[in-house]
Amino acid sequence: MKQALVVDDHPIVRDGIKELLQRAFPSVVIKDSSGTDGVLQEICAQPWAFVVLDINLPGQNGLDIIKKTKARQPDIPIIVFSLYSERQYAARALRAGAVAYLSKERPPRDLIETVKTALEGGPIKKPREVLVSQPVLSDREVQVLALFVRGMSRKEISQELNINEKTVSTYRARLLHKLDVKNLVELIRYAVEEGLVD
Repeated sequence: MKQALVVDDHPIVRDGIKELLQRAFPSVVIKDSSGTDGVLQEICAQPWAFVVLDINLPGQNGLDIIKKTKARQPDIPIIVFSLYSERQYAARALRAGAVAYLSKERPPRDLIETVKTALEGGPIKKPREVLVSQPVLSDREVQVLALFVRGMSRKEISQELNINEKTVSTYRARLLHKLDVKNLVELIRYAVEEGLVD
């Protein structure tokens, strides 16, 4: 019998996803994980029929988990199901190796349809947000942006990320250009309104 894995650090959300998928796919045994430290080992431990992964896990980089899983278990379809905005994160998750990216704001049927397509091995339709010409931020740009949103200065960010202040300034200039805003205040407002950072 096929087995699948749901990874989410919120027990109620995790149980809800598991129950939804178990009802929709009775022939698949749905297991679950809280996404703690050993999650990469859990995901790579066996050839799951699919993995539903929240990339916002405490103390872990979800995109890294996808990349490392694909290096070790390239055939596992990883479906990212996250609160993060599809507008910025979908392209990055797909680039890391996920087969699909869905926001948790989507209706349950979207997740069921995506899982069904993954199980059948068919092509999964990319989110509209990925197809529209949007500026895609690199992982490092998102990191820097998140620290600006937290109110950190260039000096504090340089210490936090172990890079020099000039590099932080370069990232800031890139962010202003890519997101078409004039200053740091507008940048932070845009990031919060668009859900680009936690």
